[in-house]
Amino acid sequence: MFRPQGRSWARDALCVALVVCLLMPTVGVAQTPQSPGIVEPRAPAVPPQVPSQQLPPPPPPDFPVRAPGGVAMPRPDPCAVPGGLGGNSVRVPGPEYRLGPGDVLDIQIAGRLDVTRQQFVIDPDGFVSIPPMGSIEVGRLTLREANRRISEEARTLLRFADVTVSVLVPRCFEVVLSGEVERPGSIQAAAVRRVHEVLLATGGITPRGSLRRVVITRDGAVTEVDLLRFELRGDLSQNPTVVEGLRIHVPPRGGSVALAGAFRRPGEYEIGAESGLRELLELTGGLAQAAAATEARLTRVLPDGRKETMSVDLTKALVRPADVPLKPGDVLFVPQNVVLQDVIEVRGAFSGTAESSRTSTSGKATIVQRFELAQGDRVKDVVGRAGGPAAYADLRLTFVERVGVVGPRQRIPVDLHRLLVEKDDAQNILLENGDVLTLPVAEDKVYVLGEVRTPGAIDFRPDLTPREYVALAGGPTVRARFKNATVTYRSGKTYGLAEAPPLEPGAVVSVPEVSVRWYQDYLAIAQAVSSIITAYTSLFFLFRE
Repeated sequence: MFRPQGRSWARDALCVALVVCLLMPTVGVAQTPQSPGIVEPRAPAVPPQVPSQQLPPPPPPDFPVRAPGGVAMPRPDPCAVPGGLGGNSVRVPGPEYRLGPGDVLDIQIAGRLDVTRQQFVIDPDGFVSIPPMGSIEVGRLTLREANRRISEEARTLLRFADVTVSVLVPRCFEVVLSGEVERPGSIQAAAVRRVHEVLLATGGITPRGSLRRVVITRDGAVTEVDLLRFELRGDLSQNPTVVEGLRIHVPPRGGSVALAGAFRRPGEYEIGAESGLRELLELTGGLAQAAAATEARLTRVLPDGRKETMSVDLTKALVRPADVPLKPGDVLFVPQNVVLQDVIEVRGAFSGTAESSRTSTSGKATIVQRFELAQGDRVKDVVGRAGGPAAYADLRLTFVERVGVVGPRQRIPVDLHRLLVEKDDAQNILLENGDVLTLPVAEDKVYVLGEVRTPGAIDFRPDLTPREYVALAGGPTVRARFKNATVTYRSGKTYGLAEAPPLEPGAVVSVPEVSVRWYQDYLAIAQAVSSIITAYTSLFFLFRE
């Protein structure tokens, strides 16, 4: 009896050893230590939700958010009404967006060991309750200020906390419209909308309505905005964002004047608060390049109904402080001058002049303008005449289109960065009649390449660091050497991750691969195979008995 018991005990021990051997993790291939600041997944009970492409991701309709008391509830949609300007499809609020009750915040707190991400609604008193920090007042703060305040509170509990705050769903409220609008009444609008958008959503202003004297009332304070100045010059001060309790009134259209002939934008225009010709020409783009400014003619209707025409030399009449006062019904005609024989056209991201025709590319202001080409003019001469490159211009991708004697147009690349910054005169080519100089707009992307899980282009956000862009790309792989990551800017300069200045559009974050000796892979594979052979050998002898 004693012998069988001993054999049973030995068999049990062998089974336990076999199970332990099978459950032991095999050695990975080319394992490298984790880089500081990046946390690899450790299979927790609820893995941290770190986005792989963009913050914040578009949530599904039932995306849960956390109420002021911390209880999960369905995602609010206060603008989901017919004719409403909802918060689900609006632009992402920027860092200067001012927070208020009803905004849904997406808050991510990254510590040394884990990342937590939750959504919270700002309560009616302007507070947001974030466990375990408690209630924090963020109402009336900009998004940038709220990020700073929440970061300070988080660091009282977590010394190395890295906080990212964004608006997931902007708040909505009622805006009242009256006067010369197609559909007067009220409309639900999100806090990121502007007055011009709200008016368009209700059908726009009627032909009888004023575009230059729109009245905005809030809490008894009355202001007047010029939406024509916004439409023609992009002046956002004349197109404010809507706020709670806002009332928009469009009065009847005032007197107008007509611009005919050699103007950038001929047509009929309402007289604004400043009833001078200089202000109107600055607003509408001024005279065309071929205008005979000394031969302008102003026709005016006198009180007795007769018409009077007078000659105006605009080269003198518009020199400050001189001006030409306008009256309702005036017609200003400017004839064309002799057509220029040798001209060059510039297009794209130039700063422009008062005579430039303004357009827009990818939301950035661009110009189209022609200049008389003097003998010996080169690229640098024309760039200076066009006001120089804009801040968002892609200097390295400039090109000149030229019509050949036969065949299609030629495209000649010009590197304005080498010409203007590095003083490389080889790029300062001689221009010819009919050339078109194009300066493209830089793409608003940051590129994360190398040993990351999802390499590629990520939308540029000025508040993100290189480490956060790597996190948006899924984080480094196990083969990444993160401490040697670099950032390369459009200027061609390259910095290490720690000393890199703030990122700009077009920057490239590169994460290199760790160098692995060939025999390390073979050693890891041999160890894994050895563990498997040991396990199956034990099973063979166990069942053989």
